[in-house]
Amino acid sequence: MEWQALFNATLIRELELQNNPSSRLREALLYAARSPGKRLRPKFVRESGQRFGLPDSTIDLCGIAIESVHLFSLIHDDLPALDDDDLRRGLPTLHKKFDEGTALLAGDELLNLAYSFFLKIKNGVSSENLLTALHYFSKCIGGEGMIGGQMLELELLHSGTTPDLPTLLKIQDMKTGALFRASILIPALIAGESESSGIFQTLESYANSFGFAFQIADDLEDEYQDEEEARKNILSLMGRDAAIRMAVDGLELQKIAGEFTPTGFLLSKLQSKI
Repeated sequence: MEWQALFNATLIRELELQNNPSSRLREALLYAARSPGKRLRPKFVRESGQRFGLPDSTIDLCGIAIESVHLFSLIHDDLPALDDDDLRRGLPTLHKKFDEGTALLAGDELLNLAYSFFLKIKNGVSSENLLTALHYFSKCIGGEGMIGGQMLELELLHSGTTPDLPTLLKIQDMKTGALFRASILIPALIAGESESSGIFQTLESYANSFGFAFQIADDLEDEYQDEEEARKNILSLMGRDAAIRMAVDGLELQKIAGEFTPTGFLLSKLQSKI
């Protein structure tokens, strides 16, 4: 069985083990987990964790925790109060399949479970390293990271103003980039690496380049779908060709880029647009 299928099965099994008195909440969690996706973030966790020699059980729990946060973010992003989407990857969004209240609570539960999965990590991992990793995780998904980036985007939408490039880059770095940083760097912290170490900073630089390139690839997918929105993204403000070239060069200049398989997937996607 290929890695992604194994990961999906492990994610489903962990969610099925949860003691939820509400069968509706349980069904909603499993619906979110079974939605099609590339699992890029847990793939990064796996490859980074293997680089540092972490046990498979630790890698699995760390990957499930981070993917749970990603699923939480998608569920809440799709709600009418934010992006108001009816479909995701060709399937009804969770609030359309169930209802808005269930979607809110399912997202809340996935965020809560993420911490629970981290706290199940044992296998000789020091409590000090795990606490450091959890602190970094909280920073990446909270007001300084993903949730903060979503709030800045919402404030920008409500202001009715045209964004400038530095603002959009900051939102991208927080809303999208932070969870990629968590995926790549948390295994390093669990293994005992310091945030000031050379390898940590090398990994962080790569994660930042990947996050930016991922956003450009995402903007390219939408460039012909919504002309009004396309005028408000990084692609339009930087210029299409310049943005693609910066994204490709940024990845290719990272000396450890070849150690992570998502690099090739993203580079090929971007280079097909040149």
